[in-house]
Amino acid sequence: MTDQPPGDRWSEEFLLAYRAHRIDDQMAFYARRAEDNERARREALWISALCLVLSALFGALATADERRRQVWAVVAAGFGALAAAVGAYEAAFGFERLSRQYEDTRGALHIADVRGPQDSEDGALEPSDLLQFVNGVEGILRSEVDSWSQLTSQTPQQPSETADDPPQLPFADPRSGQ
Repeated sequence: MTDQPPGDRWSEEFLLAYRAHRIDDQMAFYARRAEDNERARREALWISALCLVLSALFGALATADERRRQVWAVVAAGFGALAAAVGAYEAAFGFERLSRQYEDTRGALHIADVRGPQDSEDGALEPSDLLQFVNGVEGILRSEVDSWSQLTSQTPQQPSETADDPPQLPFADPRSGQ
């Protein structure tokens, strides 16, 4: 049996579990997503560059082979268009931006973890420190890259609300018995 009161052990166990099952899992997810998006960006760049090289090659063939000039010119134009399409696809999805945002969120989680409450020698962790830590981490996660999470973290405002009225929930409050 340890010398710590049960509340202190609970705080330590909660902190360890929260770090292992929430923060570490999320950091691993963001690292994977950042790498996936960076890999997709590199692949798009390579495919686009290869299509441009092939376009130049077929364009050179069009100038050299007088009998099939039109065929080579069409093939060269096709590869040029394909290169442009791949570039537009990469720009539309914003792989570089997404990769950077996932990496920034992972970094913010790491900083929050390092700055969060640490195991003290006496084992006492203040509940207010734990609450502030969890709220900070969850705030980072709510403001993440995904636009859906940004939409769900905002409380919908009704047109009839004033600054003094509490926000109306889009569902019945189970505590009110409705």
